[in-house]
Amino acid sequence: MSDPVGQLVEFIDKNRLCLAFVQSAKKTKLNVLTSADKELSLPQGRVLLMTAGGGLAGRNRQALVERLREVEVRREGLAQDVDVAGLWELVAEEAEPLSLADLAGLAHSGPLEGDHLSATLRALFNERWHFKMAGEQFVPLSAEQLEQKQLQSQREDARREQVDAAVDYLRGLADNGPYPPAPDCLLDLLADLVVFEDDAPNLKRAKEIVALAELGGRKNVFDLLVRLGRFSPHENLPLLKDGVARAFDHAALAAAAQVDLEPALEDKTRRDLTDMHVFTIDGAFTTDFDDALSFEPEPGGGGVLGVHITDAGAVLAPDSPLDLEARGRGTSIYMPDDRIPMLPPSLSEDALSLRQDQLRPAISTLARLDADGQVLDYEIVRSVIRVARRITYDEADYLLDSDPRLKGMHAICQALKAARGRAGAYFLPLPEVIVGVDELGQVYVRRIDREGASREMVAETAILANWLAARHLRDHEAPCLYRRQSPPAEPFREGQPEDIYLHFSQRRLLNPADLTTKPGLHSSLGVDPYTQVTSPIRRYFDLIVQRQLGAVLAGRGPVYAKSRLKELAQEVDATVRRAGRARNMRQRYWLLRWLEARKGQELDALVMEPQMRRWSILLTDIMMLTSLPRGGGQPEFKPGQALRVVVEKADAFHEILRVRLA
Repeated sequence: MSDPVGQLVEFIDKNRLCLAFVQSAKKTKLNVLTSADKELSLPQGRVLLMTAGGGLAGRNRQALVERLREVEVRREGLAQDVDVAGLWELVAEEAEPLSLADLAGLAHSGPLEGDHLSATLRALFNERWHFKMAGEQFVPLSAEQLEQKQLQSQREDARREQVDAAVDYLRGLADNGPYPPAPDCLLDLLADLVVFEDDAPNLKRAKEIVALAELGGRKNVFDLLVRLGRFSPHENLPLLKDGVARAFDHAALAAAAQVDLEPALEDKTRRDLTDMHVFTIDGAFTTDFDDALSFEPEPGGGGVLGVHITDAGAVLAPDSPLDLEARGRGTSIYMPDDRIPMLPPSLSEDALSLRQDQLRPAISTLARLDADGQVLDYEIVRSVIRVARRITYDEADYLLDSDPRLKGMHAICQALKAARGRAGAYFLPLPEVIVGVDELGQVYVRRIDREGASREMVAETAILANWLAARHLRDHEAPCLYRRQSPPAEPFREGQPEDIYLHFSQRRLLNPADLTTKPGLHSSLGVDPYTQVTSPIRRYFDLIVQRQLGAVLAGRGPVYAKSRLKELAQEVDATVRRAGRARNMRQRYWLLRWLEARKGQELDALVMEPQMRRWSILLTDIMMLTSLPRGGGQPEFKPGQALRVVVEKADAFHEILRVRLA
């Protein structure tokens, strides 16, 4: 570069072309005065064009700035006459890089001066459509590139219009309505921002709208969407984020309506057990009954215990549309304020549900046991049953002493539990917290300190049926999805049933159960082998195992090869875990809502363990973990120590809970 002092330079600053006079130069930097009357230290590499100063040297600062502005205005005026599109048409087919002088020569007639070069540069910079800059040269875009750029510009204009319309709409909303229809896609855009946060599609646009409309934080946007009817006041956001389908599509509902039980009911190879007194024991609000029980006492204290499971596997064909629907859901999800079934309600609550007085195909496990809970013999049969009576848990507990069947079955179940204990099972009872929400959105919490007799019976009969099903499939060398659990690394300590701290802390020592095709010990249950087959309309894995069991009982080959079971286990396990996370998060949400109404109130707590700067504590009224500060003048505690704490802050939306010592 020749001596730049006294020359005019043009460069880009803040996305505009600037004109300046070079006052001095040092190495790679130029000291310049701009037409905006600012002195800058400009790297020489930023200079796009240098032209003669035209005798500006020696003028005072004010005169120099005025002259720079005159030059700038003149050059901008000349730029208006440069036909960039016409230049492009002249050189587009060559597609070769061109210098600024080349283009200026085509744009202007006569000798080229600094003003002509500057005007051409400014026209190219302002238009930015037909040429792209490559170093000090300009490359004409191809016709295809130009078309793509035009389409991109149109999309950007449409996006800008959408943003402007959205902002105008949001700013014009009244506090209490009425609310006019929202612009296209606006509510979806804001809903995605609330649900997915920084992972939201169109995140930049959504944040721009929120900022320009001055909506505020995520909670404010959520509240707005509630006002506009896009969300309910207690919208299940984690469920939306995980993509868990709540409703069934038309195809699934239509397929469910076509399900026919008659072929299974008329199958002469099924055993007719309709004369057997079969009953269900479930919650008062249960609508999907997949298991029923029977018990026939025998002299000496034993008897024949029957566990009858609705034979969904015989009705729902593998890989059929309904099977694929169930596989995609993995399990039914039960939450305090909602229930999402694995199968359409016309099946889970009607055709495949063991409803009172209705004929149903079933798989029945009939086990003859002695008074000590030892299985003397058993058989598993494909059957037809009719439930004679529906009993709730509370009714069963009330009838326990007066109903011979219930009384005998309870004694047998107690013996079964004791036998499992002798086999190494661990019994770590903890209070069960039942959370519900009424029609007005009010939360109620009920803590059940000890499992009732009827609930215990249902659990023991399910364990028995699952264990015998696993034995049957193993002994017949049929592939199965087993549940295995290795023993804990540390020995368990015995304690009183009401010792919440001991049982809660020892449950953490349990190893997770594995889903595998190899039979083995389930250590905490004390049985070997073990599977799950008793809930085929609620859990997809149970449906798979039931199909295998039904095929063996019918004398056919297994439905699934071992390799296919492994594939299904891997595919569905992630879905089941996702559903479990959704259930747990919803339980926590409503417990936090319950705590919101108890700010300032005292609750019982137990110290669980020290952490780096916190004490982990358990709120025993609701069996929820939280923490207290540790150190910094705070008192020291001992694990297992009972405390009283005060709810300082609970915020269900932001998942915040803070407590302090009472």
